[in-house]
Amino acid sequence: MGDTLSAIPIIMFNFRLSAKSGQTTFRAILDYARRHGPWQCLAMQDCGEITGLEPWDKRISGIIASGGSSREASLKFARSGIPVVLMDPEQGIGDDHPLAHCPGVRCDSRAIGAMAARHYLECGYRAFAWVGESGGYRWSADRREGFEEALAEAGFGCAAFEWTAATADATRLRRRHRLEQFLRSLATPVAVFAANDATARVVLNLCVGAQLRVPEQVAVLGVDDDRLLCESTVPALSSIRKGDYRRGQVAASMLDALMRGRPIAEPQVSLAPLRVVSRGSTGYAAMDDPVIARAVAFIRDRAGSGAVGVEAVARAAGCSRRYLERRFRARLGRSVHDEVARERINHVKRLLESSDMPVGDIIDAAGFADERQLSILFKRMTGTTMRDWRRRNGDGGS
Repeated sequence: MGDTLSAIPIIMFNFRLSAKSGQTTFRAILDYARRHGPWQCLAMQDCGEITGLEPWDKRISGIIASGGSSREASLKFARSGIPVVLMDPEQGIGDDHPLAHCPGVRCDSRAIGAMAARHYLECGYRAFAWVGESGGYRWSADRREGFEEALAEAGFGCAAFEWTAATADATRLRRRHRLEQFLRSLATPVAVFAANDATARVVLNLCVGAQLRVPEQVAVLGVDDDRLLCESTVPALSSIRKGDYRRGQVAASMLDALMRGRPIAEPQVSLAPLRVVSRGSTGYAAMDDPVIARAVAFIRDRAGSGAVGVEAVARAAGCSRRYLERRFRARLGRSVHDEVARERINHVKRLLESSDMPVGDIIDAAGFADERQLSILFKRMTGTTMRDWRRRNGDGGS
């Protein structure tokens, strides 16, 4: 029994578990270990001090560490000779860093910014702003660049504000005041992209103080899709789901290969974000075309109750069907029927992601006549099946 236990690899994790993204990543690694292990897992918060490495260093088989780990920790990892895989290696990893040679997996922050821009452009916004993290954070800078570049390609500019959540109360109040002034200075309606959910929540709160209506005047989109953060705001916060579960799975498979002495085909992996999770803080209501705003609000309200007729949408928008179709084509580049199908599939996606309802029950809840009808439409619009979508994007695989 003792020999069996001593043969089980001991894996040390050195990244923050206080945020939802770290918890999801850790859960993905544990799931990988159950399927391919067993591994004995030691979770260690990186507070700049690694006090538990020396007693264990003879027995630790592998390390998964944050690219933002302290230099002291990184030196200990490098000197130990233990296989190391980095999470988000762009965080402070230069050519002279002790772990610069290690394989790593990151979320593609530029792609996150581009996804935010495409989402807002698809919704018909024409004015944009960025609120990001100052202090040299590479991931924040990349998200800003991706956002601004995608907007520039579409012919739009972007206002910007670099925000820091300072610890000193006086400094924090000054910076919140500056950010509120920035928000007040923007021409509305405006679409604001924030570096992460925590920053987006600050923006939402300041909009209330500045008497800026969300999303009618200011739309707000964050990153991380932390449901506790996103669903505790009024209105609920829209956010980009990065794919932290998938990132954890890739990191675990890399470390598994290193521990087994196998080559890694792609030592540096950059993963594209999964999708925008739309909630109340973004929407078409902020558009300067009231006809389309009324039509889309009507479609969204009824997307989960069954088929929505184009004539009914036109009546709700207060115009003729022909006029509405022309407005949709000119402003959104798609038909009213396409928008109805898009919102109904978005409703199905939300049910797949946030519940454990069987697919058969989701079909009824979403108002589809039969599974075949929904399956064909879902596959055509997403390129995958509902079961595969849930496996990749549900709460267990986000």
